Amino acid sequence: MKQMVAEKGLADKFEIASAATEGYNEMAHEALDYRAADMLKQMKVPFTQHYSRQIRKSDYDKFDYILAMDDNNVRDILDIVGEDKDHKVHRLLDFTKNPRPVKDPWYTGNFDEAYWDIYEGCQAFLDSLN
Repeated sequence: MKQMVAEKGLADKFEIASAATEGYNEMAHEALDYRAADMLKQMKVPFTQHYSRQIRKSDYDKFDYILAMDDNNVRDILDIVGEDKDHKVHRLLDFTKNPRPVKDPWYTGNFDEAYWDIYEGCQAFLDSLN
């Protein structure tokens, strides 16, 4: 998403952050999965090594949109932030012509499919803002 926004010359209009719905990686200080890093390198997407953090209730007030990968993520986000009174929480691929969940590559092992789904969702989300 950061690369797409930068390529459109809109980087100064967005604050983009990533947060998990579980606290495991934050507690264990786990870094980006090497398979995800390999996919990003292959696609020439710049990234920095970082450690995930769990979404916080305060994120709901801070951000205009909270994009989730699947229905379980949506439920977990709502458990943390509470009622979605401002309709900020969405599945990423709901902005596409083929709404569906992003299949978690941690379980499927298919980082290619996840990459292309996320790419499609990010493009569709940005298009929806125009």
